[in-house]
Amino acid sequence: MKLEQKFFVGAFDVDDEKKITNAALLEILSDMSMLHGAVAGQTKTDRTSDISWVVLSWRMKVYNRPNMFSTLRAVTWARDFNKVRAGRDYIIYDEDDNIVVKATAEWVALDVPTGRFLRITPELMAPFDPEPEDSTFPGYKFPSIRQLEKTETDVKISGEMEITRMMHDYNGHVHNCVYQNLAEQILPEEQFQHKFDEVVILYKLEITTQKKVLLEYSAPENQHIVAIRQPSDHKLHAFVIMSDRE
Repeated sequence: MKLEQKFFVGAFDVDDEKKITNAALLEILSDMSMLHGAVAGQTKTDRTSDISWVVLSWRMKVYNRPNMFSTLRAVTWARDFNKVRAGRDYIIYDEDDNIVVKATAEWVALDVPTGRFLRITPELMAPFDPEPEDSTFPGYKFPSIRQLEKTETDVKISGEMEITRMMHDYNGHVHNCVYQNLAEQILPEEQFQHKFDEVVILYKLEITTQKKVLLEYSAPENQHIVAIRQPSDHKLHAFVIMSDRE
């Protein structure tokens, strides 16, 4: 079952050229996921949900960037699933029905009362009516966090950044789309204004109560990778991988 929703591009959603930012596009994708959960009866809008869907990874390709005060139409659907993870795909269109974004994500289900991850069953997914035959990126597999951590990287820039309360969502964690904003803060000046049209985010450990994160920037093989870590023990929170769309 595909779900559609319209979104307005506000002044805070655009860059200095008044084009929509990657963070704003990711926020639309995140909202669409939550909205589908609400329509399926699993996400509550006025109290704590019994089931919470937690994102593990995003891949987003940007094909054009609408201007401020545009209206976008976003579409999402559950794609496929196994016992551990569920795949979800997305397309965002502009006012002329041109594709703005294609995206995919992997999610896990959390039993909120117990704090344990749920086994993903056909019964759990039934309200979403998955469409496995429809895929934005057929055959795509997300990079392995474990492999990326083992890969030797030449860290070109590193620095710590304060985590503020405004970065947290209602779950008490730094909101998943904020990771994109964090990564952009450590980019070299000549890359900060660059509009990367492909973004992959891989999450490992949520950011909760600590006051700072360590940002490490590297640039292997035409990619721009930011590792977001705990300063004290170097534990990884996430990788943000930015590149130009092929």
